[in-house]
Amino acid sequence: MSVRTECFLAWRYFRPKRSAISIITLISVVGVILGVAVLIVVLAVMTGFSLKLQEKLLATGAHAQISKDTVYQYNNPRGNARTFNADEAEEVVELVKANGGEAMPMVVAPVLLQVREAFTPKVLGAFDPMCAVDKLDVKGSVIRGEFSLERGEVAVSQVIANEFGLDVGSKILLHSPARLSRLIEKDEETGRYKISENADVYLPGEYTVSCTFSFDKYDFDKDMLFISLDDADDLYGLPFGTSTKIYTWVDDPFHMDHFERTITRELMDRYTHTVIRTWKEMNGHLLDVLNVEKNMQFFLLIFIVLVAAFSITNTLITTVIQKTREIGLLKSMGAGSLSIMRIFIMQGLFVGLLGTVFGVLLGWLVVVFRMKILEALRYISGQEIFPADLYLFSELPAHIVWSDVAVISVISILLCTCGALVPAIRAANLDPAKALRYE
Repeated sequence: MSVRTECFLAWRYFRPKRSAISIITLISVVGVILGVAVLIVVLAVMTGFSLKLQEKLLATGAHAQISKDTVYQYNNPRGNARTFNADEAEEVVELVKANGGEAMPMVVAPVLLQVREAFTPKVLGAFDPMCAVDKLDVKGSVIRGEFSLERGEVAVSQVIANEFGLDVGSKILLHSPARLSRLIEKDEETGRYKISENADVYLPGEYTVSCTFSFDKYDFDKDMLFISLDDADDLYGLPFGTSTKIYTWVDDPFHMDHFERTITRELMDRYTHTVIRTWKEMNGHLLDVLNVEKNMQFFLLIFIVLVAAFSITNTLITTVIQKTREIGLLKSMGAGSLSIMRIFIMQGLFVGLLGTVFGVLLGWLVVVFRMKILEALRYISGQEIFPADLYLFSELPAHIVWSDVAVISVISILLCTCGALVPAIRAANLDPAKALRYE
């Protein structure tokens, strides 16, 4: 029997007319379509989350941070061994530049934000706007107002502005937690806390909102505000020009091992307890979790296609039983067992090909129109399907990796083809004489 004849018979058996088998076959194809589409959508969303998170981590932070220690203290007005003075900070910046990077001294520390009677802990970032590096693009993220960071000015995120009803020109108070802690002390005799006898008069810093910004990363926006480096030193009682970290940027943040080794070696020669931590080290656990979750989702969801493959097996077993007399006739006319096997294996292949092609198309359409689908679900359910405070981003990120699609397609076609092996072997092993007598 020729290959052309085998293909013709396989296609006829695949789409019988006015038969229950045609409905079962259609269900099998739909199962493969849904399985492939779900796999593509889930992997695209997981990949999109990972890429978007990396993009926002790089946009809201540095490629690396140089610090003297992982814990900072701000209660020593004469300076602290865990901070960089102005000369040290300038020296480290020049060292980074000499190795092809960019750097900027910063104060990054907790702060207590007061708006009227409301107090909320936030994170303060401070740098000299005259020495600002374009990599930390606060200016490009401004929504309202103008980014300048003059003395007495503060830039707050749009999330914080909405939370406290702030606008450009609004006044806020910032408290230094370390300086507040010096106002009380523990009584050694009673063990109770009391007003410190040596406490300095302390007033919070009053600042005017110069602009609001948004980096489109909710967990960053809800906590972050910026002031000038000089204002931060005054607020925390640090000497002029002091910084707690040196933010560092390189040309390729994904391949910076050589840069890290070089900087580490040169820092150890000049300072004690000075370390450099890359963005991958600081966020490695989160990135690893996303990668593991993506792999687990792939292996779990592949069972959807496997279930569809089992339904193909059931369909073809039913087809073999119904076509027993025809199989016996074909074999009596000289068709070999391998030819009979190929006819039914081709049916599984047809299911896999059709299901995979339409599954890829459906998955691509869902990814492209995902936001419209979410809006429709939000309208129908009346609930927020993708809340920014939970998922960090204002829209559902998704990115189709076509190598992943190729792997999914190959696995789907192979599973569907393998699902036809059992009924194909059964058909090939039928005895022609018994098959012709079959009722």
